[in-house]
Amino acid sequence: MDDDPNDPRAEDLDQFSGVTRTCPECSAEVYDEAELCWKCGHAFSNDPKPMPKWVLIVAILVVAAILVTILRGVI
Repeated sequence: MDDDPNDPRAEDLDQFSGVTRTCPECSAEVYDEAELCWKCGHAFSNDPKPMPKWVLIVAILVVAAILVTILRGVI
């Protein structure tokens, strides 16, 4: 480990090793509950994953099928 005074101590890492994750930006060990990386400031987001494309395609097809059904009954 570096001799950086901002790095967590080895004792802390041993004690809390089960409650940490690795920062994707700088690879620092960060507590699971942390919102920001202590080393690089990377913001951890709890936002849900974006909607898969297949969900959007199915929704469009369902709406199109409903519209076709309605228009067939009118014409």
